[in-house]
Amino acid sequence: MEPILSKQEIADLLQTLQKDRTAVSSEGAAEFDERFVEYPEINLLNIPTSTSERSDIPHFHLILDQFCTTFSRSLSHHLQRTVSIQAIDRHSIPFSEYLAGENRSRITGVLNLPPLSSGCLLNYDSHLWLLLLENLLGAVRGTETTLVDRPPTKLELHIIRSSLELACQALDHAFHHLLQINSTIIELVSDSGVNSFTAPDVVIAVHRFEVGIDEDVGILELVFPVESLAPYKSSLEKLTRLTGLDDRDWSQQIETNLAFLPVTLMARSCSLELSIRQLVDLKVGDILSVDQKLDSPVEILVEGIPKFSGLAGHQNHKKNVKIIDIYQ
Repeated sequence: MEPILSKQEIADLLQTLQKDRTAVSSEGAAEFDERFVEYPEINLLNIPTSTSERSDIPHFHLILDQFCTTFSRSLSHHLQRTVSIQAIDRHSIPFSEYLAGENRSRITGVLNLPPLSSGCLLNYDSHLWLLLLENLLGAVRGTETTLVDRPPTKLELHIIRSSLELACQALDHAFHHLLQINSTIIELVSDSGVNSFTAPDVVIAVHRFEVGIDEDVGILELVFPVESLAPYKSSLEKLTRLTGLDDRDWSQQIETNLAFLPVTLMARSCSLELSIRQLVDLKVGDILSVDQKLDSPVEILVEGIPKFSGLAGHQNHKKNVKIIDIYQ
């Protein structure tokens, strides 16, 4: 049988394949080098901590839940409207990134929170501050709020200020389990006026809430520098730990709760001893004789244990028992 390829043809084919492989390898190496030249070197021993890890303040939501409850109640009374406040989002970013997304239609209250090392920002989005403004000015219920794309005027800021003062009071109340703060409004501005609130590289915790007033909703934000809350991490953790109570606290807690524990009292005027046969034979109309005078004291049992004696009687058309003796 004749070979399909001669020896020379096979040699030529192998030589061609070797040339192609060399060309492909060199091209692939060039592509590999070009890809990796674009990326900087990474030191695996010095990887920066992620923002979320640096900004985790445990149990701080307990403080903010209390703030929502208190602020919604006081705002409802202030507006004479039904107000609800619910947390919808929280995240942490450098302050410089937060400023990059500024909204000139937003109202921002810069608050001082001594003894915290830094204050906080309280923001109303354009829908919320217009909604508050209309209700404070006596708008008719059901009137649709018209959104605007402009900074608030000085007069509008002055009117809105009363609601932020209520927010300050709510913050004071919410923090009282952690520490006593005395929050005040430093200034009330549009969002573009908070550039100097803290350093650009400082990580801030942004907590967003949905504020419902009757059928309308707006967004409220609370912004805290994480470093100002960091010293209180351990105190926040103790808010949910039973070990935070010492022996004196435990006894006080038990005594307080025992005082409200319900018990059953029974006034017993007499007792009889019957055999099982007599008990089984009882029928309607039978009369049981007792060796007890009508004016004899009744025995008062607490959870089945005799504790007092008293006299049965009537007062205000109701049956009652007057305590006349306490058993030792």
